[in-house]
Amino acid sequence: MLSVEKQILYLISRTESLSAKDLIRIYEGRGIGSQIVRNALARLKKERYADATARSMYAATELGREYVASINGKPRQYERQWDGNWYFVMFEIPETERKKRDGFRTDLVQLGYGGVYKGVYASPWEYTEEVLRLGAVHEVLPYLSLTKGEYLHNPVTSGQAREIWGLEEVERLYEEKRDWFDNVFLPSLRGVEESEPEYDLRLFLKFLELGDVIAELGLRDPMLPAELLPDDWTNGGTIARFNETLRRIADRIPKESSYRRFVV
Repeated sequence: MLSVEKQILYLISRTESLSAKDLIRIYEGRGIGSQIVRNALARLKKERYADATARSMYAATELGREYVASINGKPRQYERQWDGNWYFVMFEIPETERKKRDGFRTDLVQLGYGGVYKGVYASPWEYTEEVLRLGAVHEVLPYLSLTKGEYLHNPVTSGQAREIWGLEEVERLYEEKRDWFDNVFLPSLRGVEESEPEYDLRLFLKFLELGDVIAELGLRDPMLPAELLPDDWTNGGTIARFNETLRRIADRIPKESSYRRFVV
């Protein structure tokens, strides 16, 4: 799932229903066109994460709410202790189902799995319910086998984890986002004054802007346990810092604002 789709799903999951018109107005404030919003809504509906409750009105399905909860909870993996178990997803999906296979594999990697062999993906954290949900969404459940256990020989090392999960690329992304946060985002946030017209909207757009970055990092970072990470890995602290700033922005949005419902 793309970060903009995830964010739109998050917004509609915070209400009973939300109109496409309201979403378009919100995202126009971020310079995102109406067609991108409509395409995202169509994809969410197709994958059964959202339903059209009335003409141009959308609500998150139970599947959608579960997805939001699981992805938003992913950064908490940095606070957990690993028990040494591994969770494996194995599949051999026919070439005739290539589109479904590729979509499932992309979502599996975004969830935090890494490919250890052809058709074998592993995670040190348990995502069984999420994997089964993705299998149902992509219609590949009959091809999946899930198991868990410990390595008896040649376990995955931190050096191998760097390659399997592409951690150098993830680190570069974090460096880029830290630079943006310190030198672009925070100065622009300090420029949002309470006396300005549409103060609440400007704050809400900042909330979405930072939320979009957090979502992108959440989709790219497998958030592995310390045993599998480089000694100088500090990105769990970066995510925590971004989330703390997000909470502070949410607290600044006035209680009477129509945007408050999206951030509480």
